[in-house]
Amino acid sequence: MTTVSKREVAHGVAWSSAANWGGQLISFGVYAGLARLLDPHVFGLVAIAFVYVSFMQVFVNQGFGTAIVQRKDLEPEHIDSAFWINMATAFSLCALSFALDDHIARLFHEPSLAPVIGWLSLSFPLLALSAMPGAILTREMNFRTLSIRGLGGTVVGGATGLAMACFGWGVWSLVGQQIMGTIFGVLFLWSTVPWRPGFRVSKRHLHDLYGFSLNLAASDLLWFFASKSDQTLVGYGFGSQGLGPYSLASRLNSVLQDGITTPLQTVALPAFSKLQSDQPGLERALRKFCEMSCFLSLPLFAGIIAVAPQAVPLLFGSKWIAAIPLVRILAVCAAIRCAFPFLNPLLLAKGRSGLQFLILVVQSATTVAACWIALRWNTEAVAWSMVISVGVISAFAILFPVRMLGINVPKLVRSFLFPSLSSIFMLVVVDLARTAAEKTLPAVANLVLCVTLGFLMYSVAAFVIRPDLVKEIWDMLGRKQPVLRRERPVEAGSPAVS
Repeated sequence: MTTVSKREVAHGVAWSSAANWGGQLISFGVYAGLARLLDPHVFGLVAIAFVYVSFMQVFVNQGFGTAIVQRKDLEPEHIDSAFWINMATAFSLCALSFALDDHIARLFHEPSLAPVIGWLSLSFPLLALSAMPGAILTREMNFRTLSIRGLGGTVVGGATGLAMACFGWGVWSLVGQQIMGTIFGVLFLWSTVPWRPGFRVSKRHLHDLYGFSLNLAASDLLWFFASKSDQTLVGYGFGSQGLGPYSLASRLNSVLQDGITTPLQTVALPAFSKLQSDQPGLERALRKFCEMSCFLSLPLFAGIIAVAPQAVPLLFGSKWIAAIPLVRILAVCAAIRCAFPFLNPLLLAKGRSGLQFLILVVQSATTVAACWIALRWNTEAVAWSMVISVGVISAFAILFPVRMLGINVPKLVRSFLFPSLSSIFMLVVVDLARTAAEKTLPAVANLVLCVTLGFLMYSVAAFVIRPDLVKEIWDMLGRKQPVLRRERPVEAGSPAVS
């Protein structure tokens, strides 16, 4: 049985974290620049188009990439067959999008949406070209190459978008940003991965992959409804003007959420997969990943809630004032998601894609229903409906599926305690300080004061109460020590974190 080394996991997290945070910071800077150059209506229009593109991407991917990563016995025919099916599907969906773009624009009452959807659908074949090389690198835990690819795509796409916005291209600045970043990713992957597809499609090998990927593709479809229902319904109910501020609030929180959870999730799937037969090792790994995610994310979102009234106008301009309450509400939603983001990698690693599917059925139904009910009021009500539905589903996931997998729930929950309590206390103190200084300090000085106060409070609490976790994260980023500790000897013959 293949084992996964602690240093391998640490290096993967370090590379993914460094490049992901670098990419997220660049992406955030680009987004802030574009927000100052473009109107909220433009962002709302492209956000509607991205909802459609995200929906179609589920059918382009079909879960093949993850199936390649998870499969124990992989043959070249598996990769070749998946590649050609992905390509055929991508070109078909691209043609279909061009045929339906006018109908979709009429559905959302946005005539100018049609050409945006048409051009963005060109990303489908590009994504299909990236899928297999990306899966190969993930399977090999070569996160250095994947990280460089992501960072490079962010830089190229961002530079394109800003240049086009400066020259007055409006909505096409955001379209150009997306397409050019994707093109860079394709070219980089194909220049670094030696694999090339053979001209063969094997029914037997496709059958091997479809046994896993069909459940995964269905789960991805349900995840779309669970994660994009709010933006879809806001765009449908309030148009691009309503979706503009909502998409900015969602984007701001998702940048921060992805910056923390994506590197950990990327490493978690292959790590959990290699530990799938070692229950004690798998449980320790899960607790450690959850603890690190909470430790880094919860104080960050508590800070966002506290400083949003000063930060949003300073970063994006006064025309985005309407986004402030949405930023604060969706920060609560992002914090809940960051508390336990590893259920999907855990279920996939254990081969329980059917259970994952069942959970997503409940999650998507709950989210769609909650957002649809909230649509009768305003965008803030939709945001609160997301908080409620995500909170309910997270509690359900911890109480039932996690317990079914034999995970010790009380031990898992204890890993959330210090970050949660410290972040709530920090939020209360910083919000009081912000309110008190609002009338005496300029907005910039108030923001600097709040950020500094919050950072110092949480850092001191962490060094005093959890110095072990601080050292572990520091060593991980410095690639000196392993992420996971072995708490007891492993029996001979069992897979281990070595």
